[in-house]
Amino acid sequence: MILNLDCAQRINLIAVLDTVECQGRREGFAICKIQEQLDLNEEEKLAIGYKKERAPDGREYVMWNVSGDGNLLEFKFNEDDSKRITNAIDNYKVILARDKSWWVPLVTQLPEGA
Repeated sequence: MILNLDCAQRINLIAVLDTVECQGRREGFAICKIQEQLDLNEEEKLAIGYKKERAPDGREYVMWNVSGDGNLLEFKFNEDDSKRITNAIDNYKVILARDKSWWVPLVTQLPEGA
């Protein structure tokens, strides 16, 4: 599977993959490998004003300037990783209307019936 993703799609897909309940260390390592592949480099983070914040309750969240987020990069995934990504997206519990800007362009690239 080939996905063409902008920074917002990459950041959000990494977050979606964080919600996957992995069975065993190999599956956990596989998910981490996908996240590392998708992660932004320092130059990309600087270009969009990427920063991590911590809420008073200890939860960490990411903020960035979406207006600086137009470049698409191509990512190739093998069949197993494609299934992991598709399953993570298909089983994600909460999609909000405000997610439409990154969600729709991402899911339209996923294979049907995977």
